[in-house]
Amino acid sequence: MVWQHWISWWTVNTTMDDAPVIYGLEDFQARALAAHSAETEKINFLVGTQSLRRVNQVQLIEFDDDTSLVTKQTFEHPAGEVWRIVAAPQSPDLIATVYNNTQDYCGEFGAAIWRLPLEGSCLGMIDDPRAGGEQVEKLCSLDGTFGGDPQIPGSPVPGLSSQVWSVMWAPEHDSHLVTLVDNRLYYWDIEAAGKSAKIIGEVTVEGRGSVSLGTGRWYPHQLGSQVAATHGSSVRAWDVRTMKSSWCVEGAHTQLVRDLDFNPNMQYYLATCGDDCKTKFWDIRNTDQPLKELGDHSHWVWSVRYNASYDQLVLTCSSDQRVILSNLPSVASQPFGTMVDQEENTKEEKDRSEATEEGVIQIYDDHEDSVYAVEWSAADFWTFASLSYDGRLVINKVPRSVKYKQFM
Repeated sequence: MVWQHWISWWTVNTTMDDAPVIYGLEDFQARALAAHSAETEKINFLVGTQSLRRVNQVQLIEFDDDTSLVTKQTFEHPAGEVWRIVAAPQSPDLIATVYNNTQDYCGEFGAAIWRLPLEGSCLGMIDDPRAGGEQVEKLCSLDGTFGGDPQIPGSPVPGLSSQVWSVMWAPEHDSHLVTLVDNRLYYWDIEAAGKSAKIIGEVTVEGRGSVSLGTGRWYPHQLGSQVAATHGSSVRAWDVRTMKSSWCVEGAHTQLVRDLDFNPNMQYYLATCGDDCKTKFWDIRNTDQPLKELGDHSHWVWSVRYNASYDQLVLTCSSDQRVILSNLPSVASQPFGTMVDQEENTKEEKDRSEATEEGVIQIYDDHEDSVYAVEWSAADFWTFASLSYDGRLVINKVPRSVKYKQFM
């Protein structure tokens, strides 16, 4: 049965810009959001829920740009609350999650690779949500260390009391990923379509007391040979070929660093955000001072994301309940909108020019709770989604004036 949800369009102004599409997760709280990386034909996002009373879910959300229709496919995630979710870059049915184990009431964090049961139904065929949902299939645990047998799915590790904080799939291949466990980084080799995993590298960050590694990102350049992670108020990077330190941004923020992202089109450029309400941009070859600093949010900044095609477009989200889209040509590879027909002197052209100046393009205030995640679509580089803790998923598009500017 095809179950489709019509979402009300909220008209926020009288321009021709697309109105936001708002979708609720049916009484679930949530903070885990990911683009469906391997699906490049449809605008898909993955959301993981958080509930201590109900069976948690992974929801596959599809947005139809032509009809403004949102459809979903729901999978039970019985292992517990989903704190992070990532999609495999090559296989549409593979995901990894970091979860809080509420099933055994132990309150410990774990990580695993799962298969979404998409066989027998295309991504557009949506089960009736009133019927019992299918479960994600656990393929392999990612909780192990060298002391256990990580090649056996779910194999316990004697004496393991550490907690997994983050998991990051390699940018272009399903065969490698990284987990962050307290102050350690583990480099995994994934085999048999996710059913087997073994650790092939390990790094322990010394010092800093009890400060754990937080979240991380793969460096998309140099064949994806580096990975970086937040560490308190700093950012550290390692070369996975040698498991040696590559570079470090000490004291990147005055408080905790919440997220980071690399410019996909320009080597050495890094964006960070944190609890000091700042978003900063760095050249990792010289980290004494940031290249640029933004202070547009009034509370903790939880996420920062470069647009994969037009890297001057940057998204941030915050506990101030806002999502901000900025245009930053000063730290972009090739700023658009530099060639303008000199004979065109209309008000429309002036508006377009103003829309692509350095700074904030638009502030989106469609949320009523802390916004923990924002992601660009893997299929359409003008579309993005944001997720707030109350379970509200909002799908927005870059203003048309900015899009038109690109093609002038």
